[in-house]
Amino acid sequence: MKKLTVILGIIAGTSVSAQSSSLVINNYSAYDAEGRFMTVGSMGSGSSQPYMYALPNPPYSVYTIPAGGFTKYDKFDNTGIPNPIPIPGWNYIDPLNSANNGNYPYNHPMITAVTAIDEWMGFAFRLTDSTGYSYDTFEVGDPILSNSFLSSTQTGPNTLVTADWFTITTTGGQVTYFQIY
Repeated sequence: MKKLTVILGIIAGTSVSAQSSSLVINNYSAYDAEGRFMTVGSMGSGSSQPYMYALPNPPYSVYTIPAGGFTKYDKFDNTGIPNPIPIPGWNYIDPLNSANNGNYPYNHPMITAVTAIDEWMGFAFRLTDSTGYSYDTFEVGDPILSNSFLSSTQTGPNTLVTADWFTITTTGGQVTYFQIY
């Protein structure tokens, strides 16, 4: 009952705002990108807003964008629908109420509630080949939302692969891009 009250409170309190952008991911490289894909409250990390990490996408043991992979996510609560790179669920962390912390399927009411206040933040990952050998590590995303622990662009010293995170405004609204090339 306590969780339901919190969920309804979040939905009611955040109905005036909404996630501001969809996310387009393109991995043009010959490497898999595996790591922690993150969201954060629109006030940035360090705030008391909930944040999330994508759960592993099968058949991988961590969230992975395969070599040549691409996808688009419109909202957090529809990431598991037929998609080239589904996110089956989210590890949800609520700094104000640890009773809400846990893994939830992508279409759970808790994830729908946080859709109104969280933003795509970034991806801390490593590049691996088909044997699992790791080449470079990256921390790429929105530097403002991450309080500058993420860079908007980074190039791997071993592979010379570049990863970029940027947002553009279109007639349909904002679109955030994450590209590896």
